[in-house]
Amino acid sequence: MSHNQYILPYFPLGVFLLPGEDIPLRIFEPRYIQLIDESREPGYTFAIPFVIDDQIQDFGCEVKLQQVVAENPSGRMVVTIEGVSLVKIQSFDQKLEDKLYAGGEVMILPDPGIIKNRALIDLVMDYTEHFDNTFLDSSDEKQVLNFYDLLVALNLTSEEKFKFIMMNNSQQKEQFLIKQINYLKLIRNQEQMLGNEFGLN
Repeated sequence: MSHNQYILPYFPLGVFLLPGEDIPLRIFEPRYIQLIDESREPGYTFAIPFVIDDQIQDFGCEVKLQQVVAENPSGRMVVTIEGVSLVKIQSFDQKLEDKLYAGGEVMILPDPGIIKNRALIDLVMDYTEHFDNTFLDSSDEKQVLNFYDLLVALNLTSEEKFKFIMMNNSQQKEQFLIKQINYLKLIRNQEQMLGNEFGLN
């Protein structure tokens, strides 16, 4: 097994988190109560294989327990989890040895890195300047534009993020992002036009 392949517990869900994103989860099944209890250990992570129409897909995210928000005596809880990395699902075992939950081997996907497409960068800067100067707050200090930063800022659905990860090359991914930014600009333009019309009445 290579250095970027691991055996991880699985919690299949219709949720796709990017590194740094977090969401709340309600935990009530015994197998996942066991999993979250074990996740309290520092450095413990698990994988969420992405589920579409009850079918487990070949990709998902590695996550860690961020916080136990609430818990009752029966073990049910509300927690928040945070994305750590994206993974390819290499194998699926219905139960890991001596555990109630599933698991298997995953391969950590490389960070797509910095966006170098000038047209996309200029489009993002234009959108930020004219429509939303807080759009890229999380990456302002870096002076560079990272794929993950832009994906998080776009607030995409899990399905859209999954679609992006499935794309084969940087050009496809850049065109997808250009389309998303242009759509946002269209929405903001329409909002401004409506605002101006109401202001004239």
